[in-house]
Amino acid sequence: MANTDIDPGLERAIARSKHHPAEEPSVGWGWHGESPVTFQIVGWVFTIMLFAYLIGTHQGQTENLWVIGTGVVIAGLLVKYGMDSRRSKRR
Repeated sequence: MANTDIDPGLERAIARSKHHPAEEPSVGWGWHGESPVTFQIVGWVFTIMLFAYLIGTHQGQTENLWVIGTGVVIAGLLVKYGMDSRRSKRR
């Protein structure tokens, strides 16, 4: 039969967090929350790398249109996310 005891490290983590694990299941393995600054930085680096694909020796413009379209959409989402997070900080 399986052991139903909780890991002692998990018990200490639950006691430190003052939250029940059913409400926040990530407390058991230590990571909790998001990293919005990291997401923004990685998003902008990815967008710059995507626009770098425009430098190349393609024959047609279809690839360029897809790269530009995808880059503009990602940049727009990053700007919207940045504006939304600033608005929520003001409240």
